[in-house]
Amino acid sequence: MRIPLFPLPNLVLFPNVMLPLHIFEERYKQMINTCVDKAEPFGLVQLLGSEESEESIAVVGVSARVVQVESLEEGRMNILCAGESRFRILRFHGSVPYWSASVEFFDDVEEPAAELTAVHDEVAELYRRAFELSTKLRPLPEENLALPDSPVGLSYMVSYVLDIDAQEKQRLLEMTSTVERLEAVLSHLRDAVAQLRRQVAQKQIAPKASGNGDLGLPH
Repeated sequence: MRIPLFPLPNLVLFPNVMLPLHIFEERYKQMINTCVDKAEPFGLVQLLGSEESEESIAVVGVSARVVQVESLEEGRMNILCAGESRFRILRFHGSVPYWSASVEFFDDVEEPAAELTAVHDEVAELYRRAFELSTKLRPLPEENLALPDSPVGLSYMVSYVLDIDAQEKQRLLEMTSTVERLEAVLSHLRDAVAQLRRQVAQKQIAPKASGNGDLGLPH
């Protein structure tokens, strides 16, 4: 399948994730308008360097479909797109007026259900713990935390929202083992929970320290 490409630096999209984008370059205005008119997807790929080239575009990306468009002045637009499927670039077809490539879509390999369920539940529990700690640091909307029931869906969601660098997210995206991806995000979640606990403890200590008055400084 041949699709247009949208290379973006430091951004890795995952399937089942909604992504807002502001479109202002002429070539991407044209690309998005064409995709909307034909009801076709485009491929969002990470740009690994400062200049666009076949060598600087990640070979694995995610197809995305425009689900909402807000038209602005001078043809600019705000769009909301939905990540659909992972693909691997087989061959580039140039960059005029925008990059396009022939791609093949792929999924994770099949793995034992019991193993998937066990690591899914462990990731879900730790993510809920991280969410609860986050609410102690800053107010969050009062709503139930809904997590994907499927192991692969959870692995995509957590990979996307984790505060890790884009290179690591790209590595997670390219994995073909759901168990391996969940175990990787589990490690990152443990680090995040440990950091959140430290931040919560510091926040609880701060009011007590400011209320002491005499901090023992020399007069």
